[in-house]
Amino acid sequence: MMIDVYICEDDVKQLEQIQTIVRRYLMIEKLDMRIAMATADPQAILAEADNQHQRLYLLDIELGTPMNGIELAQKLRQVDVNCKIVFITTHAEMLTLTFKYQLEVLDFIIKDQPEALQARLIQILNLAQTRLTSSQHHQAAYVQFKVGEQVRSVRADEVLFIESAQVPHKLIVHMANAQFEYYGTIKQAATLNKNFYRCHKSIVVNQTCITVINKRLHQLTVSNGETIDYSVAASRALAKLVRISKM
Repeated sequence: MMIDVYICEDDVKQLEQIQTIVRRYLMIEKLDMRIAMATADPQAILAEADNQHQRLYLLDIELGTPMNGIELAQKLRQVDVNCKIVFITTHAEMLTLTFKYQLEVLDFIIKDQPEALQARLIQILNLAQTRLTSSQHHQAAYVQFKVGEQVRSVRADEVLFIESAQVPHKLIVHMANAQFEYYGTIKQAATLNKNFYRCHKSIVVNQTCITVINKRLHQLTVSNGETIDYSVAASRALAKLVRISKM
């Protein structure tokens, strides 16, 4: 899987410098990586975040916006537990905050050492590729749900289906031997994992957990024996999705 590199830096010249170093090295070494975004806007970075890709984030700390790099890294880590984060900054004193907030930073580059920037970035690109490629082979995909003030990480293959609760904007996550509730939307739930499919206006099913499709009753049976409804519109798509996922 290709690794996407995201750069967030508010200084235009430094943003261009980092882009140039990264782009040239990736082109020369033909690494399976690409610059997906380079911007001064942390919200733009955050809007792209998910846990379905391999990603490396190169972040400044002082971004000249209400959200600084530390806060951005916190939010990114909540969404993507396996991403790699590197800070490129003039604020060496901020290093301790990365430990305080348990950001698991891959590296911390100080900008006042420009002669070392290229060498450090090259080291980081190689290290990130090694770490992310390795994790891709032995780590299961996880999905995150914000339950109260906590973020709960669950293996995607343990989620059978997600359905709307009676309380507005609240969803119920069904697992084999447990369930829990969180605030969200069915539309957003369907994007949490590539195997999640919206089979009904109020239900998202994990297609790998479907064991029976009852076309007469328009019901699905999942691996723990529970049954859920699916819409007429989803019939053909479900048959195709399940057939592909079982191959």
